[in-house]
Amino acid sequence: MPGFSCYEVRSEFPELERGIVYLDNAASTLKPRRVVEAMREFSYRSYANVHRGVHRLSMEASKAYEDAHEVVARLVGGSWDEVVFTRNTTEAMQLAALTLAYNGLLRGGEVLVTAADHHSTLLPWVRAARLGGGRARILPLDGRGVPRWDLLEDYITEDTRAVAVGHVSNVTGAVAPVEDIVKAAKRVGALVVLDSAQGVPHLPVDFRRMGVDMAAFSGHKMLGPTGIGVLWARRDLLEELEPPLGGGGTVSRVRLQGGSVEIEWEEPPWKFEAGTPPIIEAVGLAEAADMLMEIGMEHVARHEDELTSHTMKLLEPLYSEGLIRYVGPDKPGERHGIVSITTHLKSPDELGLLLDRRGIAVRTGLHCAHILHDHVDASMGSVRASFYIYNCKEDAERLAEALEEILTTRR
Repeated sequence: MPGFSCYEVRSEFPELERGIVYLDNAASTLKPRRVVEAMREFSYRSYANVHRGVHRLSMEASKAYEDAHEVVARLVGGSWDEVVFTRNTTEAMQLAALTLAYNGLLRGGEVLVTAADHHSTLLPWVRAARLGGGRARILPLDGRGVPRWDLLEDYITEDTRAVAVGHVSNVTGAVAPVEDIVKAAKRVGALVVLDSAQGVPHLPVDFRRMGVDMAAFSGHKMLGPTGIGVLWARRDLLEELEPPLGGGGTVSRVRLQGGSVEIEWEEPPWKFEAGTPPIIEAVGLAEAADMLMEIGMEHVARHEDELTSHTMKLLEPLYSEGLIRYVGPDKPGERHGIVSITTHLKSPDELGLLLDRRGIAVRTGLHCAHILHDHVDASMGSVRASFYIYNCKEDAERLAEALEEILTTRR
């Protein structure tokens, strides 16, 4: 889609016809007509359960489901057999953590996470480290709530088994230095697992080229439906490791031999997709990925950077007067697609409700990052505006005007 324009894509999103300024994209993006229609058409014409069925509908459904793996793989720089469909990023990170723990790769060692991480990253790896008889080590934050990446070399040691971190913070918008993280981890033979829930939807990514071993993201944050996420992992890892979850679809043969059960696992990615998978959702996710690739992820990233800079420029008077405080960097070039603030009002929810009365949808609260908010003295949470392809500069201007009106009249 040469010469991408936010105005041109807005017609794909009926909810915007209500006049709402939707700035809650880090939580979930709106769904375009083409995604909804693709799921609807598949549901009415080609739906059946996938794999092992020889009838026409099952064959059609299986092809559509397998094709979805191909499409998603193209978006993230992998091959189809490195794409494991899950329910969401949370489940994908759980699957990654449990797989490494189940196979003994975390035994007696450390897992490095950061104090800025979303709970979907922090909690699975803290628990998996304990399960393996080891511990989680927490990389601290600077005064802005950004991880102290300068301390990586001190925190990654010979005891480090895995480094699991967020690609882009869902609170500060700060982008992790993935190349530096991979380099430090590989020095000691540690695996790198990336929570890319806020990365894949907003930035060009190539997981193989980046050098990470596993990565997770969600469909509903990238124009796709809820109920589907992705765990991407290197093919050799998926081949080598035994899945922690077994059941229908994961095995090629099970036999009883001498009183014990012998299991022959399916090839990747199927051996990691236990039970009936999210078939209809996979069709929707593939359509969403196609749309993003047509636009070009470099255009998506540039557009969000421009909106972030424009918003912070508009908010400069409120910031200078002390009426708002940024959670995260106060320079646009150091954050991507997200602007989170605190104010003098009683709670973030109060400001969120006042904005909603003016037709502006933002997210309020702790954003599943409690430790980060405690660290920056925002234990009540923050107000977060986050951007996507259908947001235009007028949306940022309406937000700034509403904030000025609310905060200057409620000093």
